[in-house]
Amino acid sequence: MKDRSLSGCCRHPAQPLLTGAVLIGLLMGMGPSLRTAIPQTGCYKRPGLEARVEAAIEEFRASVPGIMDKGDVPSAAIALVDDKGILWTEGFGYTGGRRKQPVTPDTPFMICGLSKLITATAVMLAVQDGVVKLDEPITTYLPQFKVNSRYEEHPEQKITLRRLLNHTAGIPVEMPLGNYFEPASTASFEEHVKSLYGSWLVCPVGSSFISSAASSDLAAYTVQVASGRPFMDYLKERLLIPVGMSNTTADRQAILGNSQRAIGHMTGMSKVPAVYPAVGAGAIYSTVRDMARFVQLHINRGALDSRPIVDQSLMEVIHTPVGIAGRDPNVYYGQGIRIDKRSPERIETLLWHDGAGFGFLSLLYWYPEYGVGAVVLTNKLPNSAIADLALALTDKLIKGKIVEKRFAWVEPDYHGCIGTWWGWAEHKPTPYKPQWSQYCGTHCLRFSEYKLEWWAHLAVLVMGRDEYTPRITVSEKDGALSLTESKFFAMVNGLRSVDEKFQEVRPGVFMTKGGGTLDFTREVPTWCNYRLEKR
Repeated sequence: MKDRSLSGCCRHPAQPLLTGAVLIGLLMGMGPSLRTAIPQTGCYKRPGLEARVEAAIEEFRASVPGIMDKGDVPSAAIALVDDKGILWTEGFGYTGGRRKQPVTPDTPFMICGLSKLITATAVMLAVQDGVVKLDEPITTYLPQFKVNSRYEEHPEQKITLRRLLNHTAGIPVEMPLGNYFEPASTASFEEHVKSLYGSWLVCPVGSSFISSAASSDLAAYTVQVASGRPFMDYLKERLLIPVGMSNTTADRQAILGNSQRAIGHMTGMSKVPAVYPAVGAGAIYSTVRDMARFVQLHINRGALDSRPIVDQSLMEVIHTPVGIAGRDPNVYYGQGIRIDKRSPERIETLLWHDGAGFGFLSLLYWYPEYGVGAVVLTNKLPNSAIADLALALTDKLIKGKIVEKRFAWVEPDYHGCIGTWWGWAEHKPTPYKPQWSQYCGTHCLRFSEYKLEWWAHLAVLVMGRDEYTPRITVSEKDGALSLTESKFFAMVNGLRSVDEKFQEVRPGVFMTKGGGTLDFTREVPTWCNYRLEKR
């Protein structure tokens, strides 16, 4: 991990559009700006803090308003935590609703991708309870589940909860229904997950790491079916209540009815969705106080307040690296958690996860040897302040030797970890067929429940910039059916298609070398499971 940055953190598929829109807006003198006083509310510091720790906290909390102002962040809630609980927590700014409601440590924020670690922890509890087994094919619990693959027959029989949680099952990034760009296309978690059935895998099962929200949702749904009750009910009873996370939920009505929740802000957007069907991957709202309890549980490897909640052996499964999580060779993925190994750039091992979407950007992390970590929840996407808000205080504590190593940590063996998916060597473009002309043309991504600011809409409309437009173009090129993605869409699916010429794997179904699937056999055509409209 480099100074003041987290590999892969603070990036989101929507950022190219939004960042571009705000740049144009700023050039036009129309971009929004945060230049109001930032309130600080609900400050709590543990009584009896060591003097140097308290001084570091005071110096940091005094700097937060300036960091937020520079990054144009409406609000943030921050907690510093160790194995015994919260060292310090405080809310900054306003929730962003119509009323000037100050943020406190008990203000709910949408935590987006941080939900994946909560889901992984709940799945381990289901394993502990004997409800499911980590290495049993999920078809044992979901006999109707089926996916397609050009790499192997009956791939669903190789997909296990372990592979879903560590994102090596080859599942695409999203579901066709209720995905990030069409969250209101379904109100049901079951409909959301079942829309994945029949999808095409990106890569062979167990061969590579590919970050997938759909994988975490499928894992949560497996527990739902195996336990015979809604996943959120199981999660609440087995994890949230025992840990003391009383203000954490993914219940749609509870979220919409909560006037105290933070409101998401996306640059260039006047409206963003407030709820999301992806219960296992990103739909949860929580508070920084609740999430601090959750981090404390992980620091203590399954125990809280001297009470065992999750078996330590199962927590170790979560914290064990399995795949290389992106371009940085020092960042790995376990079961719903990223692990920065010791390296010349980072001399201390760090476990972390971020969450980004719907106008929220958040981060939780801890140093296992020091037993100290932090949670930062913000309601601005994108923002440049998250790394400083998250890392400055713990960096000062550790680099200044204000806190010392107190826990044993055996550095994992990273050599057996699976690499990130790059593409299929045996890809062979199919010679173009005249009947494929029906597929040629420009196809736009379905994009609902969002509303552009007028200046951003005007900038995109007038400029017509490729990096701000969610679309693909299908055409004949060099004797093959070929794909051209807008720069925006290329960032959305995250697949590096070295060869953009299609291979026909089934009539009406085409794949690129990178594993992207263009499927015209569905009622609504899809590209990488995102629904399309031809223009």
